[in-house]
Amino acid sequence: MATAIVDGAALTIGEVARTVGLRTSAIRYYEDAGLLPRAARVGGKRRYQRDTIDRLLLVRFSQRLGFSLSDIRRILADPTGRRRKQLWRQLVDAKLGEIDGLITSARRVQRVLRESRDCDCVTLSSCRLLQQELSR
Repeated sequence: MATAIVDGAALTIGEVARTVGLRTSAIRYYEDAGLLPRAARVGGKRRYQRDTIDRLLLVRFSQRLGFSLSDIRRILADPTGRRRKQLWRQLVDAKLGEIDGLITSARRVQRVLRESRDCDCVTLSSCRLLQQELSR
C-alpha cells in the first residue's frame, strides 16, 4: 500500500493491484465477473476510479467470510439503505447456518478421531466406531 494516489486521478490497474494487494489478473477477473464496473480506457489501458479500491476491499472481506461471488455481486448491486441491510442479514443468517453445520460435522469427526486413536480393532468391519457411524 505504498503507492501514493492523487484524489480524483484515474488509477492504472497496477496501482490498484498494489494498493489492495491483488494481482492484476484478479482485478480483470472481478471486472469480467461483474464485481467491478468496466474500467475506462485511456490509450487502450484500463483506468480505475478511487472507489474501485474500496469495492475491491469489500470483495476480499466478503470472500474471507465465505461468501460466493454471486452473493457479493448481489451485495454490490442492490440498492443502499434498508434493502441492502435486509439482504446482508439474509446472507449472514444463511452463512451462519452453514458454519453451524460445519462446526457440528467437525466436532463429530473430532470425536471419532479421538475415540479411534486408541482403538484396538484389527479390521474395519470389527470396529464399533465405524459401525456406529455407518448406522447414522
